[in-house]
Amino acid sequence: MDDWKNELALHFKEQKKTKKELKHRKAETRQAAKSFMQTHVLAAFEDLKKEFKKHKHDVEIDHKKGHAAILIKKNKHKEFVYEINILMDEGELLASKSVYMPNDKGKLKLGVEGKIRNAANSMKTKQISKEEIIQDFLEDYKAATSI
Repeated sequence: MDDWKNELALHFKEQKKTKKELKHRKAETRQAAKSFMQTHVLAAFEDLKKEFKKHKHDVEIDHKKGHAAILIKKNKHKEFVYEINILMDEGELLASKSVYMPNDKGKLKLGVEGKIRNAANSMKTKQISKEEIIQDFLEDYKAATSI
């Protein structure tokens, strides 16, 4: 007669356990995203900023949770924007890029979206290095600003 009570108690115990596991996994994912952003994305952007300053370009870096962008200016005009967004898909942290290039009138327009080129040809943050971010940025920057 009390089997249903035990069954119900077991159900709630499992729910509580699952909630704790989900909360723990979510915290781990947030930490992994923050780490990738700091050690790969922002570190790459800071390295790029130092080099662009040597060539008399102004650089602004903007970052928020799961998003970072680097804006290149030449003679106070916006020349190029490269941004990286981190998203979660089926338990994996993924990174994608958006590139804004000048149009005929000099206004920045979205030009390219998609994967950051890397050796594994993957969007998984675990497989994207700081060096690959820099290389991908340079390819898009040179293509956008070549005469």
